[in-house]
Amino acid sequence: MKLPIAIVTILTNALVLNCHGMTAYSFLDAAGKVTHNNASCVTVAATGLTWELKTDDGGIHDKDNRYRWGGVGAEQTGKGFYDDWNSLLIASNKEKWCGFNDWRVPTIDELTTLLINADNNLRDKTPVIDSAIFPLTLDAPYWSVSTYVHYPEHAHTVDFKTGASHYYNGFRGNPLPVRLVRGAIKTPR
Repeated sequence: MKLPIAIVTILTNALVLNCHGMTAYSFLDAAGKVTHNNASCVTVAATGLTWELKTDDGGIHDKDNRYRWGGVGAEQTGKGFYDDWNSLLIASNKEKWCGFNDWRVPTIDELTTLLINADNNLRDKTPVIDSAIFPLTLDAPYWSVSTYVHYPEHAHTVDFKTGASHYYNGFRGNPLPVRLVRGAIKTPR
């Protein structure tokens, strides 16, 4: 059976957009224009969230920058409240990174939307974040803005090596990476 070219094209595009069970992405340059090269941010269509992409240039968005927990957006509870990530937030919003000035540190629910294959990653055998979409992601826990109710000196992290989402690595004085987000999670209709 021969399929018309239009149907084959549609099916091929659908496969590309849904590769690895993921949905479409829009890549933005630092000014907020859609790009296919040198992206600075990515919007995930399924969630509506726009994420900062990390660099390897020693600048404010560098993958190797680490922050203790606390600052703009964080609830001042318990011990260990710092303002380390303020420099990243203030600079990103001031320069309108990717055309936006409402960047923030994600909640634990938002950060876990980046995980893929986390349930199957019992021995670090599968990636837990798509490195083609999110290059330069460290195999490390990343801060969320979410606190841990039962242990106020901790906050929630997502580990992009193991896929674990917990507070264990989240002692607030530990310097960890941060990936900024903007927007609100889409709710199903």
